Amino acid sequence: MSRCNDQFLCHDRRVRLLLLGCLIALSACATPVTGVPVAADPTPTTSVSADSPEARWMNRFCGMGKLMVTAGETAQEPMTSGDPAVLKKQFLDLTGRLIGVLDAVLADLRALRPAPAREVDPLIRQLTDAFTESRRSIAVARDDVRAVEPLTAEAFSAAAQRLTTALGGFERALKLMQAATLPPRLTDAADAAPNCR
Repeated sequence: MSRCNDQFLCHDRRVRLLLLGCLIALSACATPVTGVPVAADPTPTTSVSADSPEARWMNRFCGMGKLMVTAGETAQEPMTSGDPAVLKKQFLDLTGRLIGVLDAVLADLRALRPAPAREVDPLIRQLTDAFTESRRSIAVARDDVRAVEPLTAEAFSAAAQRLTTALGGFERALKLMQAATLPPRLTDAADAAPNCR
């Protein structure tokens, strides 16, 4: 049995490292979302109404960025047990929370199209695809672990690999966010959007 526990602990360390990388990536991702629209241009901009389509869009866009940070924070709690039953519960709790946050992110992304500046629509579509891919992989990993009783090292290893695939979708979304440049008509509206402050 000790060999099985060692395998669990080995896979657990790998999953924790992956999740830590996800957290760092998501935290970095929040900076362009919440910081750039407000601080990119220190010169005064024209006053934009909080009720304008641009301000409402930016408010949801920045809110989505905050949800992405929540997803990263959700991944902070380590899975530390060598006991298969406890590890299974920790894995199911973690994946359940991640799926819940991703569902909220995807709902926001769907509501962001069409954008007041249509040139942003391809970015929103790509982000939606990346997060949909991540959610699907996390759900499969969750369901695979849920179906195995008792949890085996092999099943946990396969689920950890699925989680790696899911984090690949997060990384793709991060790169898209970092490379994105929102048009001035949207960034000018950030001051009127509470979630962007």
